[in-house]
Amino acid sequence: MRRVAPASALASVLLLVQQGGERIRFQHHTIASASVTVATSQGYGAPVLADFDKDGDPDFAVLERGGRLVWFEQAGKDVWKPHELGELPVGQLGSVGLDVDGDGWTDVVVGGFWFRNPGKPREAPFQRFSYDASIKTEIHDLAAADMDGDGKRDVVVLGDREGVYWYRIPAKPRADVDWPRTIITRDVLDKADDIHGGIAPRGVADLDGDGDPDLALTDRWLENRGRGEQWEKHPLPWGQRGPWGLSSRSWIVDLDHDGDADIVVTDCDQAGSRAGWLENDGKRPPTFWLHLLPDSASSKRGSFHSLIVADFDGDRDLDIVTAEQEDPKILPEGAPPRWFLWENLDGKGRRFAQHVILDARLGGHDMQVGDVDGDGDLDIVSKIWRAWPGSANAGKPHVDWLENVAPRR
Repeated sequence: MRRVAPASALASVLLLVQQGGERIRFQHHTIASASVTVATSQGYGAPVLADFDKDGDPDFAVLERGGRLVWFEQAGKDVWKPHELGELPVGQLGSVGLDVDGDGWTDVVVGGFWFRNPGKPREAPFQRFSYDASIKTEIHDLAAADMDGDGKRDVVVLGDREGVYWYRIPAKPRADVDWPRTIITRDVLDKADDIHGGIAPRGVADLDGDGDPDLALTDRWLENRGRGEQWEKHPLPWGQRGPWGLSSRSWIVDLDHDGDADIVVTDCDQAGSRAGWLENDGKRPPTFWLHLLPDSASSKRGSFHSLIVADFDGDRDLDIVTAEQEDPKILPEGAPPRWFLWENLDGKGRRFAQHVILDARLGGHDMQVGDVDGDGDLDIVSKIWRAWPGSANAGKPHVDWLENVAPRR
């Protein structure tokens, strides 16, 4: 690792990664292998892994590219029942699962709308409400965090033609009424400074140790200097410009266990993506040093439009997972899409071992993480954004999960 200055045609696949031995093992399962409700759907956006029916196991929701939201009820490792969740007038990418109205059931926020869980989601679709009627285009990133310190989570939105905002959720949100909106930045409207994605999946958290959430935004971080109302921009040693501008996935976490928050990052929406982490120097305000993760692939990478930071091998340190997406425009050169895990070997982020955890001509996009099968370890759920004709699923859309089957330590 170097340091740089400032269900269908899909068969179940068991992968034993030799470099990691018994520590890294995953088994592939299919949730859906084609469009469920719309015959012309070419992929999925807006993924949410959550227990929508409160039966004790996680379910999975996606937006079909035809405009319909579907959630899959988990009835077994290989049995996922689709249910209608709702419809959207505009295709969307970003989403977040959140109890918007405080009734104890997980709702879904996507685009300029939120979908209320009816409490009996197997029997009835969710109810759609608008929270910002001015949003007419795709929202790439969504996150939830307490931006103003009132003890309640707010919604943070990034759209490359909308700007970066946060919204305070009203006490009684069950109406088509715009939520109070605070502008964080509209720099993204300047085409010389265009940011396509950056705050997802977990790029909103405290970076400077003052107790309020800041933002990781591709080539900069934004310091929260007053209850979400004032922001100061600081540079980050990251950010490559692709066909849609600056775009990345970010995850704020103390990777090296030194007491301050670092940023794990991947490029996305571009070929030749990199993965790395930005080390916090502990000062106020902090600056960051880039550590690139090792790359042993013989081919040029595709788009890393996924990021998970979690302990997958049970050794109490944080590993890093991503995948190349299937989008035909930005496939890896000389290889099909693969899913990668970097095993943290020393607990400090100084030594990683790279593993390919799925190499089956299937890509991934905006992965989710959770204990899907209830066995005490973490599994991975994903879907595709745009179908690749050369995939193992005959070019059809698919939704997948990888079961963590390594022996527990």
